Amino acid sequence: IYRKCNPADEIVTHPDSVVGLQAKRNWIYKHFGSVFMIDDDISAVRRIYTDRGEPMVMEPNEVYDLIQHSADVTKQMGIYLFGFADTPNPKAYNPMKPVQLSGWVNGCAFGLLAGSGLWWDTNIRCNCDYWISALNAHKHRMAYLDMRFYFNQIDTFVGRGGQAEHRNLDAEEKDFAYLTSVFGSDVITLKKSKNPRHPFQKTLKLPF
Repeated sequence: IYRKCNPADEIVTHPDSVVGLQAKRNWIYKHFGSVFMIDDDISAVRRIYTDRGEPMVMEPNEVYDLIQHSADVTKQMGIYLFGFADTPNPKAYNPMKPVQLSGWVNGCAFGLLAGSGLWWDTNIRCNCDYWISALNAHKHRMAYLDMRFYFNQIDTFVGRGGQAEHRNLDAEEKDFAYLTSVFGSDVITLKKSKNPRHPFQKTLKLPF
């Protein structure tokens, strides 16, 4: 089906023995080296800032250039992990801080350069982005986050198939317990939001 819908693209499949999202991420990273992983529920890439007359939604060629530019900057900095803003709200964007060098990297769209020594723990079911963000912070301290751009997801918690079949409160609770056992309860904490999607929404707090 992928080949039929994308006849101009090369489709590479992992062996059937590779089961589970984290195992698949490990296979992809080992197989390709430097990669950009993007979920299939991304509907658009948006500029959180906009100049007068500039469209908010980016064209595919602009998104490609953004990813390549971000990877190049990350490489020149001597680090490995890069990502983008975690909210589309322009009010949350600080024009004095268009780039951040630490924090949580959203797993829906992120890049990881070869040679990082990072990997995904298969004990994690739903929170691979918290795992890789915390492990990267432990090993490399910095990540490159361009807060000017947002990869827009749709139907993340209600779509059929994929991770939606494994994402439930029991899995979220087990992930939270495992993450805190590895990285500490001062680093992985629960959000204090009054209206969380579920009681195990997390926050990554880094001491640098």
